[in-house]
Amino acid sequence: MARRPLFFCLLLFFLLAAAISPASAVEEIQKDHIKSFNLSAPEGLTFTGVSVSNIDPNSNTTIYLDSYGDIYILNVISTKSYLSKWNFNISLISPNGTVQYTTLSSIAPLATDYDLEIQYFWDSSFDNIFDIDIYTGILPLSATLTTGDPTVPANLPDNGVLQFTTVSTSSSSYFDLILYAATHEEYLDQLANNLWAPAKEVVSDSFNWAWHQVLSFVGLIPYIGDDLVTAILIASYIIDETFFYFNLFFVEYIEVTILTIEFFLITYSLNRTKTKSPVKMLKNVISDQIALFEWIIDKARLAIDLLTSIIRTIASIVQSLKPI
Repeated sequence: MARRPLFFCLLLFFLLAAAISPASAVEEIQKDHIKSFNLSAPEGLTFTGVSVSNIDPNSNTTIYLDSYGDIYILNVISTKSYLSKWNFNISLISPNGTVQYTTLSSIAPLATDYDLEIQYFWDSSFDNIFDIDIYTGILPLSATLTTGDPTVPANLPDNGVLQFTTVSTSSSSYFDLILYAATHEEYLDQLANNLWAPAKEVVSDSFNWAWHQVLSFVGLIPYIGDDLVTAILIASYIIDETFFYFNLFFVEYIEVTILTIEFFLITYSLNRTKTKSPVKMLKNVISDQIALFEWIIDKARLAIDLLTSIIRTIASIVQSLKPI
Protein backbone atom coordinates (compact mmCIF):
# COMPACT_ATOMS: atom_id res chain seq x y z
CA MET A 1 0.00 0.00 0.00
CA ALA A 2 2.91 2.34 0.65
CA ARG A 3 3.82 2.27 -3.02
CA ARG A 4 0.49 3.60 -4.20
CA PRO A 5 0.93 7.17 -2.92
CA LEU A 6 4.41 7.23 -4.44
CA PHE A 7 3.12 6.06 -7.81
CA PHE A 8 0.29 8.59 -7.60
CA CYS A 9 2.77 11.40 -6.90
CA LEU A 10 4.95 10.36 -9.85
CA LEU A 11 2.00 10.25 -12.21
CA LEU A 12 0.81 13.63 -10.91
CA PHE A 13 4.29 15.05 -11.57
CA PHE A 14 4.37 13.80 -15.16
CA LEU A 15 0.88 15.02 -15.94
CA LEU A 16 1.58 18.46 -14.47
CA ALA A 17 4.91 18.65 -16.26
CA ALA A 18 3.23 17.69 -19.53
CA ALA A 19 0.73 20.48 -19.00
CA ILE A 20 3.05 23.29 -17.93
CA SER A 21 6.24 22.43 -19.83
CA PRO A 22 7.22 25.11 -22.33
CA ALA A 23 5.17 24.85 -25.50
CA SER A 24 7.91 26.32 -27.63
CA ALA A 25 11.39 24.89 -27.63
CA VAL A 26 14.26 25.31 -30.04
CA GLU A 27 13.74 22.88 -32.91
CA GLU A 28 16.48 20.36 -33.63
CA ILE A 29 16.91 19.07 -37.17
CA GLN A 30 19.05 15.93 -37.18
CA LYS A 31 20.75 13.90 -39.88
CA ASP A 32 22.99 10.90 -39.25
CA HIS A 33 25.87 9.38 -41.22
CA ILE A 34 25.88 11.77 -44.16
CA LYS A 35 28.58 13.45 -46.22
CA SER A 36 26.61 16.46 -47.43
CA PHE A 37 23.35 18.33 -46.96
CA ASN A 38 21.56 21.55 -47.88
CA LEU A 39 18.76 22.67 -45.56
CA SER A 40 16.69 25.83 -45.19
CA ALA A 41 15.25 26.97 -41.88
CA PRO A 42 11.56 26.26 -41.23
CA GLU A 43 9.16 29.15 -41.71
CA GLY A 44 9.42 31.68 -38.90
CA LEU A 45 12.69 30.20 -37.59
CA THR A 46 16.39 30.69 -38.26
CA PHE A 47 19.41 28.52 -37.59
CA THR A 48 21.44 29.93 -34.71
CA GLY A 49 23.66 26.94 -34.05
CA VAL A 50 25.22 24.11 -36.04
CA SER A 51 26.71 20.88 -34.71
CA VAL A 52 28.68 18.64 -37.06
CA SER A 53 29.89 15.65 -35.07
CA ASN A 54 31.79 12.39 -35.40
CA ILE A 55 34.06 13.70 -38.16
CA ASP A 56 36.99 11.44 -38.98
CA PRO A 57 40.60 12.65 -38.78
CA ASN A 58 42.49 13.58 -41.95
CA SER A 59 39.33 15.04 -43.43
CA ASN A 60 38.24 18.23 -45.17
CA THR A 61 34.90 19.76 -44.16
CA THR A 62 33.33 22.90 -45.66
CA ILE A 63 30.22 24.58 -44.26
CA TYR A 64 28.26 27.25 -46.13
CA LEU A 65 26.29 29.58 -43.86
CA ASP A 66 23.71 31.85 -45.52
CA SER A 67 22.74 34.79 -43.30
CA TYR A 68 20.00 36.54 -45.27
CA GLY A 69 22.04 36.46 -48.46
CA ASP A 70 25.45 36.96 -46.87
CA ILE A 71 27.44 33.75 -47.39
CA TYR A 72 30.09 32.69 -44.87
CA ILE A 73 32.25 29.72 -45.87
CA LEU A 74 33.88 27.87 -42.98
CA ASN A 75 36.51 25.25 -43.81
CA VAL A 76 38.18 22.83 -41.40
CA ILE A 77 41.06 20.57 -42.45
CA SER A 78 42.03 18.04 -39.80
CA THR A 79 45.11 15.83 -39.58
CA LYS A 80 46.14 13.25 -37.02
CA SER A 81 49.71 12.01 -36.66
CA TYR A 82 50.88 8.60 -35.49
CA LEU A 83 51.71 10.21 -32.15
CA SER A 84 48.00 11.10 -31.70
CA LYS A 85 48.56 14.78 -32.29
CA TRP A 86 45.59 16.47 -33.91
CA ASN A 87 46.01 19.60 -36.04
CA PHE A 88 43.17 21.76 -37.32
CA ASN A 89 43.52 24.42 -39.99
CA ILE A 90 40.40 26.59 -39.88
CA SER A 91 39.52 29.32 -42.36
CA LEU A 92 36.53 31.58 -42.93
CA ILE A 93 35.64 33.46 -46.10
CA SER A 94 33.37 36.42 -45.31
CA PRO A 95 30.77 37.85 -47.73
CA ASN A 96 33.15 40.68 -48.66
CA GLY A 97 35.85 38.19 -49.67
CA THR A 98 38.01 38.63 -46.56
CA VAL A 99 39.72 35.42 -45.49
CA GLN A 100 40.54 34.71 -41.83
CA TYR A 101 42.68 31.85 -40.55
CA THR A 102 43.28 30.16 -37.22
CA THR A 103 44.83 26.88 -36.11
CA LEU A 104 44.34 24.49 -33.21
CA SER A 105 46.25 21.45 -32.02
CA SER A 106 45.75 18.84 -29.35
CA ILE A 107 47.28 15.56 -28.22
CA ALA A 108 44.42 13.09 -27.72
CA PRO A 109 45.42 9.43 -27.99
CA LEU A 110 41.91 8.17 -27.17
CA ALA A 111 40.09 10.38 -29.67
CA THR A 112 38.91 8.73 -32.86
CA ASP A 113 36.90 11.66 -34.26
CA TYR A 114 36.04 15.28 -33.56
CA ASP A 115 32.96 17.50 -33.27
CA LEU A 116 32.59 20.96 -34.75
CA GLU A 117 30.25 23.35 -32.93
CA ILE A 118 29.30 26.64 -34.58
CA GLN A 119 27.79 29.26 -32.25
CA TYR A 120 27.51 26.66 -29.52
CA PHE A 121 24.64 27.37 -27.15
CA TRP A 122 21.65 25.03 -27.47
CA ASP A 123 23.38 21.67 -27.37
CA SER A 124 21.35 19.31 -25.16
CA SER A 125 23.01 16.04 -26.21
CA PHE A 126 25.37 13.97 -24.10
CA ASP A 127 28.86 14.30 -25.51
CA ASN A 128 31.50 11.61 -25.86
CA ILE A 129 34.25 12.62 -23.45
CA PHE A 130 36.93 10.95 -25.60
CA ASP A 131 36.42 12.92 -28.80
CA ILE A 132 37.71 16.43 -29.56
CA ASP A 133 35.31 19.36 -29.53
CA ILE A 134 36.01 22.50 -31.55
CA TYR A 135 33.89 25.56 -30.73
CA THR A 136 33.83 28.28 -33.35
CA GLY A 137 32.45 31.80 -33.63
CA ILE A 138 31.89 33.57 -36.94
CA LEU A 139 32.11 37.30 -36.14
CA PRO A 140 35.05 37.36 -35.94
CA LEU A 141 36.41 33.93 -36.74
CA SER A 142 37.67 32.32 -33.56
CA ALA A 143 38.01 28.77 -32.39
CA THR A 144 38.84 26.98 -29.17
CA LEU A 145 38.85 23.53 -27.62
CA THR A 146 36.91 24.86 -24.60
CA THR A 147 33.53 26.58 -24.31
CA GLY A 148 34.81 29.71 -22.56
CA ASP A 149 35.55 31.57 -25.78
CA PRO A 150 34.51 32.30 -28.50
CA THR A 151 31.07 30.74 -28.18
CA VAL A 152 29.82 32.83 -25.24
CA PRO A 153 27.91 35.72 -26.87
CA ALA A 154 28.99 38.15 -24.14
CA ASN A 155 32.55 37.87 -25.46
CA LEU A 156 31.49 38.76 -28.99
CA PRO A 157 30.18 41.99 -30.55
CA ASP A 158 26.46 42.62 -30.31
CA ASN A 159 26.01 41.11 -33.77
CA GLY A 160 28.44 38.25 -33.12
CA VAL A 161 25.69 35.63 -33.09
CA LEU A 162 24.34 35.32 -36.61
CA GLN A 163 21.02 33.98 -37.85
CA PHE A 164 21.26 31.62 -40.81
CA THR A 165 18.45 30.99 -43.28
CA THR A 166 20.22 28.17 -45.12
CA VAL A 167 23.10 25.89 -44.14
CA SER A 168 24.89 23.39 -46.36
CA THR A 169 27.91 21.19 -45.77
CA SER A 170 30.15 18.83 -47.68
CA SER A 171 32.89 16.68 -46.18
CA SER A 172 35.29 13.93 -47.15
CA SER A 173 34.14 12.13 -43.98
CA TYR A 174 30.78 10.87 -42.83
CA PHE A 175 29.31 12.96 -40.01
CA ASP A 176 26.19 13.48 -37.89
CA LEU A 177 24.34 16.77 -37.97
CA ILE A 178 22.17 18.84 -35.65
CA LEU A 179 20.81 22.21 -36.74
CA TYR A 180 19.23 24.39 -34.04
CA ALA A 181 16.27 26.34 -35.44
CA ALA A 182 15.18 29.11 -33.07
CA THR A 183 12.47 31.72 -32.87
CA HIS A 184 13.37 35.39 -32.63
CA GLU A 185 12.83 35.29 -28.85
CA GLU A 186 15.14 32.28 -28.52
CA TYR A 187 17.71 34.05 -30.67
CA LEU A 188 17.58 37.00 -28.27
CA ASP A 189 18.13 34.58 -25.37
CA GLN A 190 21.22 33.28 -27.14
CA LEU A 191 22.39 36.81 -27.92
CA ALA A 192 22.02 37.76 -24.24
CA ASN A 193 23.71 34.53 -23.11
CA ASN A 194 20.64 33.53 -21.10
CA LEU A 195 21.94 30.31 -19.58
CA TRP A 196 18.46 29.29 -18.41
CA ALA A 197 17.35 28.89 -22.04
CA PRO A 198 19.57 25.86 -22.91
CA ALA A 199 18.99 24.49 -19.40
CA LYS A 200 15.27 24.38 -20.19
CA GLU A 201 16.07 22.40 -23.32
CA VAL A 202 17.91 19.78 -21.27
CA VAL A 203 15.04 19.57 -18.77
CA SER A 204 12.52 19.38 -21.59
CA ASP A 205 14.41 16.58 -23.35
CA SER A 206 14.76 14.63 -20.09
CA PHE A 207 11.09 14.99 -19.30
CA ASN A 208 9.99 14.01 -22.81
CA TRP A 209 12.03 10.83 -22.52
CA ALA A 210 10.51 10.00 -19.11
CA TRP A 211 6.99 10.86 -20.28
CA HIS A 212 7.27 8.50 -23.26
CA GLN A 213 8.57 5.78 -20.94
CA VAL A 214 5.49 6.16 -18.73
CA LEU A 215 3.16 5.93 -21.72
CA SER A 216 5.07 2.94 -23.09
CA PHE A 217 4.79 1.12 -19.74
CA VAL A 218 1.06 1.78 -19.47
CA GLY A 219 0.55 0.71 -23.07
CA LEU A 220 2.02 -2.72 -22.28
CA ILE A 221 -0.78 -3.56 -19.82
CA PRO A 222 -2.86 -6.35 -21.39
CA TYR A 223 -6.32 -5.62 -22.77
CA ILE A 224 -6.74 -2.05 -21.56
CA GLY A 225 -3.27 -0.58 -22.05
CA ASP A 226 -4.23 1.52 -25.08
CA ASP A 227 -7.36 2.79 -23.34
CA LEU A 228 -5.34 3.81 -20.29
CA VAL A 229 -2.84 5.67 -22.48
CA THR A 230 -5.77 7.51 -24.05
CA ALA A 231 -7.17 8.32 -20.60
CA ILE A 232 -3.81 9.66 -19.42
CA LEU A 233 -3.47 11.81 -22.53
CA ILE A 234 -6.99 13.16 -22.06
CA ALA A 235 -6.15 13.98 -18.43
CA SER A 236 -3.00 15.80 -19.52
CA TYR A 237 -5.00 17.76 -22.11
CA ILE A 238 -7.53 18.78 -19.45
CA ILE A 239 -4.74 19.92 -17.15
CA ASP A 240 -3.04 21.69 -20.04
CA GLU A 241 -6.18 23.65 -20.90
CA THR A 242 -6.77 24.51 -17.25
CA PHE A 243 -3.26 25.87 -16.80
CA PHE A 244 -3.42 27.65 -20.15
CA TYR A 245 -6.51 29.68 -19.26
CA PHE A 246 -5.33 30.22 -15.69
CA ASN A 247 -2.05 31.60 -17.03
CA LEU A 248 -3.88 33.66 -19.66
CA PHE A 249 -6.36 35.36 -17.31
CA PHE A 250 -4.52 35.41 -13.98
CA VAL A 251 -0.86 35.77 -15.00
CA GLU A 252 -0.39 37.36 -18.40
CA TYR A 253 -3.48 39.60 -18.34
CA ILE A 254 -4.28 39.75 -14.64
CA GLU A 255 -4.73 43.55 -14.72
CA VAL A 256 -7.32 43.32 -17.49
CA THR A 257 -9.06 40.44 -15.70
CA ILE A 258 -9.25 42.29 -12.38
CA LEU A 259 -10.46 45.54 -13.97
CA THR A 260 -13.10 43.71 -16.00
CA ILE A 261 -14.39 41.75 -13.02
CA GLU A 262 -14.38 44.81 -10.79
CA PHE A 263 -16.24 46.88 -13.36
CA PHE A 264 -19.09 44.41 -13.71
CA LEU A 265 -19.12 43.61 -9.99
CA ILE A 266 -19.31 47.24 -8.88
CA THR A 267 -21.91 47.98 -11.56
CA TYR A 268 -24.00 45.05 -10.33
CA SER A 269 -23.59 46.07 -6.69
CA LEU A 270 -24.63 49.67 -7.32
CA ASN A 271 -27.49 48.63 -9.56
CA ARG A 272 -28.99 46.32 -6.95
CA THR A 273 -28.78 49.00 -4.23
CA LYS A 274 -32.27 50.43 -4.05
CA THR A 275 -31.35 53.37 -1.86
CA LYS A 276 -28.84 56.13 -2.54
CA SER A 277 -27.17 55.74 0.83
CA PRO A 278 -23.37 55.63 0.38
CA VAL A 279 -23.08 53.32 3.35
CA LYS A 280 -25.53 50.85 1.83
CA MET A 281 -23.75 51.01 -1.54
CA LEU A 282 -20.36 50.39 0.09
CA LYS A 283 -21.81 47.52 2.11
CA ASN A 284 -23.20 45.87 -1.03
CA VAL A 285 -19.90 46.32 -2.89
CA ILE A 286 -17.92 44.73 -0.04
CA SER A 287 -20.35 41.85 0.39
CA ASP A 288 -20.33 41.12 -3.34
CA GLN A 289 -16.52 41.21 -3.33
CA ILE A 290 -16.43 38.65 -0.54
CA ALA A 291 -19.00 36.47 -2.30
CA LEU A 292 -16.98 36.56 -5.52
CA PHE A 293 -13.77 35.65 -3.69
CA GLU A 294 -15.48 32.71 -1.99
CA TRP A 295 -16.89 31.59 -5.35
CA ILE A 296 -13.43 31.65 -6.96
CA ILE A 297 -11.95 29.66 -4.07
CA ASP A 298 -14.78 27.13 -4.30
CA LYS A 299 -14.33 26.67 -8.06
CA ALA A 300 -10.55 26.37 -7.67
CA ARG A 301 -11.02 23.62 -5.10
CA LEU A 302 -13.51 21.91 -7.40
CA ALA A 303 -11.03 22.01 -10.30
CA ILE A 304 -8.21 20.66 -8.13
CA ASP A 305 -10.45 17.88 -6.79
CA LEU A 306 -11.49 16.97 -10.33
CA LEU A 307 -7.92 16.83 -11.60
CA THR A 308 -6.63 14.84 -8.64
CA SER A 309 -9.55 12.42 -8.87
CA ILE A 310 -8.75 11.78 -12.53
CA ILE A 311 -5.09 11.18 -11.73
CA ARG A 312 -5.90 9.09 -8.66
CA THR A 313 -8.27 6.89 -10.66
CA ILE A 314 -5.72 6.26 -13.41
CA ALA A 315 -2.94 5.66 -10.88
CA SER A 316 -5.09 3.16 -8.95
CA ILE A 317 -5.97 1.24 -12.11
CA VAL A 318 -2.37 1.09 -13.30
CA GLN A 319 -1.09 0.14 -9.84
CA SER A 320 -3.64 -2.64 -9.43
CA LEU A 321 -2.81 -4.10 -12.85
CA LYS A 322 1.00 -4.02 -12.54
CA PRO A 323 1.32 -7.69 -11.50
CA ILE A 324 -0.66 -8.85 -14.54
